[in-house]
Amino acid sequence: MSRNFVGGLLLILLAGSFTPSWATDLVGAGGIGARGGSLLFVQDTPTKEQASPRLVGDLVFSYVWTDHVTFDVTAGYGWDRLRSDNQEFYVITSTPVTFGARYFLRDGKVWRPYAGFGGGLYVWSVLTQDLGAAKDPVTFERLRRGRPGFYGMVGTERRMSKHISMTGDLGYHYIMAKDLVRFPSGYNRDKAYMQGRVGVTFYFSLSEKIDSGLPE
Repeated sequence: MSRNFVGGLLLILLAGSFTPSWATDLVGAGGIGARGGSLLFVQDTPTKEQASPRLVGDLVFSYVWTDHVTFDVTAGYGWDRLRSDNQEFYVITSTPVTFGARYFLRDGKVWRPYAGFGGGLYVWSVLTQDLGAAKDPVTFERLRRGRPGFYGMVGTERRMSKHISMTGDLGYHYIMAKDLVRFPSGYNRDKAYMQGRVGVTFYFSLSEKIDSGLPE
């Protein structure tokens, strides 16, 4: 799976190197996009020892503020398989809703590297093999909570046409989930995961829709 992601990211980079650019100004445009890839939890006890990478998917709503800055609202879902040898602790998931920004380099080029950051609400959960919420064996609290978190990412965007772009990125997400009182048996520390994604964004003009209804 990781090889497929790296291959897709390299394909975007190579294609952008040999294709001429469309000189289209997207400032003020909106965008709707989809991302898909893989994630791996790398923090929390015993999560980091048990997690095996699985899938992540995101829906991204974008607004191009300037030539270099784009704002994103993202809703997604991702999960890892837990190698716990216990069907009561089978899967760990993250469902984030975040707001963030990306800063783009290489203005006017076909492919543009970017760095991004943001934060929001992350709903994490540990599920049983039947995909119900697992419970702490001591307190019987469900292993599911919504907590604040933040992320950082680096990636590249490649213009495919006037209204379509492809993206590839690597991100790090941190969830402030520490709770030793409700979950004394484990899965009770701050959580973090890394993810790799590829995706596509469709841009549309917001200014044309707004201006068309106003008098000259």
